[in-house]
Amino acid sequence: MSCQAAAPLAAQAANTVLSRVAGTEPAVINLALTGSCVSLGRRAAMRQLARKDDTSVNVYVGGRIGAAYKELTCKLGLWKIRREARKPGSLLWPKGGPRPEQPAAATRVVTSP
Repeated sequence: MSCQAAAPLAAQAANTVLSRVAGTEPAVINLALTGSCVSLGRRAAMRQLARKDDTSVNVYVGGRIGAAYKELTCKLGLWKIRREARKPGSLLWPKGGPRPEQPAAATRVVTSP
């Protein structure tokens, strides 16, 4: 649930529907999540940056500059969705890097102290 993933995932969903209608196998999504934002009101926010494989790095933008960055990100996200509606296929997004293998159903063991 993020604005940076909204447009690429919507485009992928539309392509998946079209490929299913055509009877072909849909493409695998390859999306880089480049960080996450947390809004702290209208005047402050924090943007934690990440690598293409979605591992965080020790860099962030915060305070008023972070809020301005988050506001710009939201406006750009909406602009990209509107442009894609006018010109289908125009949306570009950063491709993800290799991700470490993770078991689908990892069992967690909870112990009491």
